[in-house]
Amino acid sequence: MPIVNIDLEWLNRLLGKSFPPQKVSESLEQIGCDVEEVVEIARSRCPNCASLVENPVGQEDVKACNFCGFEGEVPFQLAGTSKVIRLDLLAARPDLFDVGGLARALQGTLEISSGLPDYPLRDSGLTLRVDPSTAEVRPYIQCAVMTLPEVDETSLVAIMKLQENLHWGVGRDRKLASIGVYDLDTLQGDITYTTLDPDQDSFVPLGTPGRSMTGRQILQEHPKGVGYAHLLSHLDRYPVLRDETGQVLSMPPIINSEETRLKVGTKRVFIDVTGISRSAAVKALDTLVCSLAELGGEIESVKVIEDGKERNSPDLTPGRREVEMEEARRWLGLPLDADSLIASMRRMRFDIEPVDQDKQRFLVSYPAYRTDIRHMVDLLEDIAIGYGYLNIEPRLVRSMTVGEPRPEELIGERARQVMIGLGYSEIMSLPLTTADSHYDKLRQPVPERFARVSNPKLKAYDVLRSHLLSGLMEALYENRRRPMPLRLFEIDNVVGLDEEGLTRTSEERRLALVEIGRDAGYAAVRTVVDALLRELGLEGRYQALEHPTFVTGRVASFTTEEGIEGLLGEVHPEILNRFNLEYPVGLAEVTLHRMF
Repeated sequence: MPIVNIDLEWLNRLLGKSFPPQKVSESLEQIGCDVEEVVEIARSRCPNCASLVENPVGQEDVKACNFCGFEGEVPFQLAGTSKVIRLDLLAARPDLFDVGGLARALQGTLEISSGLPDYPLRDSGLTLRVDPSTAEVRPYIQCAVMTLPEVDETSLVAIMKLQENLHWGVGRDRKLASIGVYDLDTLQGDITYTTLDPDQDSFVPLGTPGRSMTGRQILQEHPKGVGYAHLLSHLDRYPVLRDETGQVLSMPPIINSEETRLKVGTKRVFIDVTGISRSAAVKALDTLVCSLAELGGEIESVKVIEDGKERNSPDLTPGRREVEMEEARRWLGLPLDADSLIASMRRMRFDIEPVDQDKQRFLVSYPAYRTDIRHMVDLLEDIAIGYGYLNIEPRLVRSMTVGEPRPEELIGERARQVMIGLGYSEIMSLPLTTADSHYDKLRQPVPERFARVSNPKLKAYDVLRSHLLSGLMEALYENRRRPMPLRLFEIDNVVGLDEEGLTRTSEERRLALVEIGRDAGYAAVRTVVDALLRELGLEGRYQALEHPTFVTGRVASFTTEEGIEGLLGEVHPEILNRFNLEYPVGLAEVTLHRMF
């Protein structure tokens, strides 16, 4: 995961007290942050965009800028040093990505402040209009205005780093959502979210002062454009934000304009978050503005006019969810009462009040930036953190037992060592797939009945795999540009229907292997299967059969006296075309162990 540097002096200033690095590190560990180390870092100034680039003291001189992509032969000029805490970003908690969010959380656990943070929201008077043309390119937008303490070099770096970290943690590298931050004083009038012609319309992108480029030129020549071209290059028009004069603010999710850039001395900013996921856009904006508010910023709403309707953005109304005392005790095993539960929740910056006279049910109000709260169990985890892991008394288990590996793990590990010794690389594919990928693409008929998920996270992925073949074929497709031959294997469970099973299903531990290359085919894969069985102390009996996934006459099944069975063969050319593969493919699957 990415690592972020948190300025220790700045963090203590926000906490209002001076804590030693060891105390801060221990407190961060208690709220779930993985602290790497406390180090001295140097800040060097990019000669192209004037941004500060951080680098640990003693490492090689900085010659490349993370923000504009500039690379030079001469080391950047040193701008100063500071002591920082380096920690891994916790992907589930984007509110802990920066110094403001961490200070807010530590204020609770260190008992400096408690309860729900208050973020007053006033009207900015600014309006953003959404053009219908954006519905086909990047349909969702959230925005806000903020008045900040005058931006200096340290806060400028912090804002840009938080922006990029949210791109990673929430926006999935800008695919789901991307953020733009602009100097509001450079804008005139209201703002329009619309599209541009990639070959006709141009503006000056960030990091190239004086050079105007069309949208397509940016994707082909600008470092950020090249890096994220795959997000826009397939579109006929590209999304863009303009002010009333037609000045371009940005072409999301690629690059801001040079004229509207955030710089030292900026006091008021306009923020937008665009994306293909409404949820990701809301999460990113709420997290960003609440973190900047912790640095002294004031949040202002923007009126958004879209499809003839008006709404205000952002909406920071706290969420609400009930917690039951009995469930908290059962899940956590803690001696909780009403007072300790309430105190734990308030340390985590929540508000909480009982909803019955017996104080067995509580209504918890959680802030908008806590985008990870989805279920009561998420709040139960926070109760444990607020209670303090160090305050939990360890106890011996009532009965001592000695564990041993399950049978499928034993044979799976033996098979894994054999396959690695034969020169194969192991992969792990998703257990959920689609009927098209699992059956149709392999020329297999879709069964009338098979294991499915009734409430999948993604509607398309609702099929529990019944074999491992499709995962290996997908892996070949993703790696088709690599040098050949390519040899892969996977060991995992598959699910089949079983009326006698507890859930009317049963699982099998299987091994599947695939080879692609000029010499791949039935003979090559048969050699590998023979070697695998021999190393496992088994002998296979082979029998020809017909199978739609394989070439007729180049496919067989096998069994052993110990009950292990499988099939192998050369993949049908029609399937190779569907996966855009140019070489023959040998494929095999072995049932290692049945689990009921």
